[in-house]
Amino acid sequence: MSNKAALAQFILMPVSREMISYLAKKASCVIRCDASLQQASQLPLTPPRTPPNDPMQPGLPTVEQFITSLVDRSHVEVPTLMSSLVYLDRLRSRLPPVAKGVRCTVHRIFLASLILAAKNLNDSSPKNKHWARYSIMRDFDGFGFSLTEVNLMEKQLLFLLDWDLRITSEDLYEHLEPFLTPIK
Repeated sequence: MSNKAALAQFILMPVSREMISYLAKKASCVIRCDASLQQASQLPLTPPRTPPNDPMQPGLPTVEQFITSLVDRSHVEVPTLMSSLVYLDRLRSRLPPVAKGVRCTVHRIFLASLILAAKNLNDSSPKNKHWARYSIMRDFDGFGFSLTEVNLMEKQLLFLLDWDLRITSEDLYEHLEPFLTPIK
């Protein structure tokens, strides 16, 4: 079976746990997150804080939990969701090797790539105010992004990608290879 035929079958599949795990792994490889920067506001910690979650810094869901929540709430489909891989990889290749993120940088990068994929591939996609609502996680009090933050994330990613949102068949064959090979 050709890549084209495998891709045609793949895009009809429902979103799976395997897809979400793969996206989370790929998103986490875009930029290093420096734990020392994340914990700088917590030093010194003698004795340890009680309770463990600082109300000024809400609990942080894993990237996989965040993507799962976005998928559930936005009803995004496989073509849009998996096309975000192309933007994540382009961003990774354009960032300098010394670039470091903090706390929820990977969550921001993923959300921005998903928004761009949705807007680029669909005639009708959620507005940024909806994406802001989708980013709020019920089990993580205080976690979520405001409309202002979502707008800024989108603008920053567009700038970093040099406004190049084209996705070719070859891009998809490359980035979706782990899913297309079993179909072939």
